[in-house]
Amino acid sequence: MQMRHSSAAYRDLGRLLRETRKKSGLSSERLAKKMGWPLTTISRMENGGRVSSTTDVIQFAVSCGLKAGAELDRLIEFTRMAELDRGYYLSDARIGGSLQSLILYESSAESSTIYEPQVIHGLLQTPAYARALIAALNANISEDRVSAAILTRMQRRRILSVPDSARFTFYFHENALRLQVGTDKIMHEQLLHIVLTAALDRVTVRIVPSSTGERCAFGGPFQLMEFDRHRPIVYLDNFRVGGLILDDSDHVCSYGELVPTLDDLALDEGQSREFVASLADEFDRGSQRSGAVGLAQEQLQRRRGNELRGGLLAQEQPQRRLGV
Repeated sequence: MQMRHSSAAYRDLGRLLRETRKKSGLSSERLAKKMGWPLTTISRMENGGRVSSTTDVIQFAVSCGLKAGAELDRLIEFTRMAELDRGYYLSDARIGGSLQSLILYESSAESSTIYEPQVIHGLLQTPAYARALIAALNANISEDRVSAAILTRMQRRRILSVPDSARFTFYFHENALRLQVGTDKIMHEQLLHIVLTAALDRVTVRIVPSSTGERCAFGGPFQLMEFDRHRPIVYLDNFRVGGLILDDSDHVCSYGELVPTLDDLALDEGQSREFVASLADEFDRGSQRSGAVGLAQEQLQRRRGNELRGGLLAQEQPQRRLGV
């Protein structure tokens, strides 16, 4: 099938333009008539085709009733980044929007190859793990935003079980699995979830052992997505400044060249499942030990309390006999 030259930024810009039009209540036909444009121009812009200029985007937005402000500024920013044709940031200030863009790419990709050296990837996180991680990285985040972020993550991971969806290959460095997020119980359940998810038809999980040393020093996490009709893109997740979508072919190729090395260094699928299962068992034993210690401490405190009450009663009895 012929490859379409449509950058990720233009596709995301098209999504934002389509959302802007729908919020206004205008149909494509009514908007085209209002602007005096051919309907094909509206369709091309909303479907990720190249736009003539930033002015066209402003006219589109204003015709949909958009006023000067943050939303219009965001559309202009997207247009300028799309014109550069190298990549663009998904701002952390719009967590929902950032993940929606990522979900759009993941749901339309043919394959997705993910390397994660630090934590469990968002597509495989359990709600408890996600909550503990988000709370640790955002000391001042509200409970509503935490809950919204977790809900979006859970919606995002549905793609893993959709028939005929992308094939997902996860490469985890051993350190990402050993880094404790939350309690032993949370880690045990999280690792078991990975083992179970790895059994899905379109999911592969591979572990890169710590023993590989500096050979696996690839930098931070990355996600390489390949498409049937579009150029491949790379998503770089940076919690502090937001995710970065790379669309430049040279940059994307440099990440693609890392995949054969990952394949060579990682344990095979069977060995990886065994490793994750054994690590889950370690955290389970730790959870049981913590529970046993907690129970022992509770029993000790109860016994000391009984002894203290018994001692006080023993002191009161002679005083009562003496009429004190």
